[in-house]
Amino acid sequence: MHCRWLVVALLLLSVGCAHSKRAPEAELPKYEHVFQKPLAEALAATRQLLEEQGYTFEDTEDPNQLVTTWSEPDRAGSRNTTYTRYLVTGISVAPRQSVVRIFRMTQQAAGNDVEWKKVWWKVYMERWEQEANPFVKEVDFGQDDAMTKRLSMLRGAQHGTRDLDLEQALTLRLESAPSVEVLAGNVVEEKRPDPVRAPEFYLERWKDEAVAEGPCTTSVRGLPELLHPGLTLLIGEQLGSNEVPDVVGHVVCQAAQTGLAVVLGLSLPEAEQARVDKYLSSPGAPADQDALLEGRFWTRTYQDGRSSRAVMDLIDRMRALRAAGLRVTVVAYDTDVLNGSERDAALAQVWTKRRAAKPDEVQVVLAGNTHTQMRKGTQWDPAFTPMAHLMKENRSLVVLEMSYAQGLRWGCDLDRDSKLVCGIVGATPAPKVAALPGQSPHILMQPSSANEGLQGLLYVGRLTASLPAILGPNVEPPKDPRQAPRTPGRDHPLPGIF
Repeated sequence: MHCRWLVVALLLLSVGCAHSKRAPEAELPKYEHVFQKPLAEALAATRQLLEEQGYTFEDTEDPNQLVTTWSEPDRAGSRNTTYTRYLVTGISVAPRQSVVRIFRMTQQAAGNDVEWKKVWWKVYMERWEQEANPFVKEVDFGQDDAMTKRLSMLRGAQHGTRDLDLEQALTLRLESAPSVEVLAGNVVEEKRPDPVRAPEFYLERWKDEAVAEGPCTTSVRGLPELLHPGLTLLIGEQLGSNEVPDVVGHVVCQAAQTGLAVVLGLSLPEAEQARVDKYLSSPGAPADQDALLEGRFWTRTYQDGRSSRAVMDLIDRMRALRAAGLRVTVVAYDTDVLNGSERDAALAQVWTKRRAAKPDEVQVVLAGNTHTQMRKGTQWDPAFTPMAHLMKENRSLVVLEMSYAQGLRWGCDLDRDSKLVCGIVGATPAPKVAALPGQSPHILMQPSSANEGLQGLLYVGRLTASLPAILGPNVEPPKDPRQAPRTPGRDHPLPGIF
């Protein structure tokens, strides 16, 4: 008889060991992801994520840690119970950089009763065991029996594993939200001094002679199958990267090189159109670049990525294509005086009217990906009607969302005090648009059965941040957010970038 129980005990021990092995190496993080967010904001988003899943929190002495209360046991009242909680540890890397680790903690309390029934003497035995356990706080037996199911005060041996699914959900929440666009009519602007820029600030394409092999240096795979007179190509982006304007420049060049007339739509206020037209007809020399950047859009306090160095370079590239004889123009189609659905209705009307006037022109329209949704509604406004939805009657409309690898971009967001903050932010793609880095630019159309809001993907690669054009090519933002960055050639910092 004793031997039989010994065999059973050994079997139970072997099963327990099988469940106590560490997670496979593939499930462990290979590196720590650094959020381009202050630690307080990253932890606040983590708390919100866990609260939405029904967890509550205990008070902690360390402000850089979050601890949820212990969950109900898996087998309440059986004396074979498993309790779980979450431990969140935050690390401040820099004023606007942080690391968040989420651990799922478990604690097991094993008993030897196969069938545990609530007879009075077993209930008191269980309570006596709790009272005798030095790792459990004092138990008030005057409470009802439900207390035995809520051992939130357990202080015994605990085991923790990184919850990579929750960390991924947090990363998407912090780094995959639509770009914030700042309309100049919404903020009070400060008068800036006349620009004085150092020579290294300026683009130098105007010095270059025509390339022998032609103006188009990179082909976008999948584009020739889409090209035809009258095509409207609507491209949704996360603002503030170097890669999207670069690849869109390839798209325009490749389309224009076939002999088609191509218009590039940029999300610049229509008030900038006269400056853009003048620049397209200029040699692109430093004085011409100064004139382009004199507009309020380029010098506003809050730069949201639409006025980046990469966008400035894209406009200059269109000037060079025109100089090479290609039929290319640029339209500043945005507005600074409308918001929400009214704004998107005005944007859609720009392209609807232009299509009626120029039926064979190829339209390549670059916009924030909120405006390129085919379906109505957003998380913050269920009634929002995006530009793409209003243009879907156009049978030649093709909507592409950028596909990219995780990286950085320049953008604006609201901090915990609802104040607008602009700077370098993380960019993590949602699974539907995520791709590996290192591939050449290409277009991948989705099957007809795919979601109506995603017709195709334009792969651009790993994102890198493009700073505001007025900061020049090589100026890094300050590590201290209270210190504004300087423009080359200026004696005083620009106010309010951060």
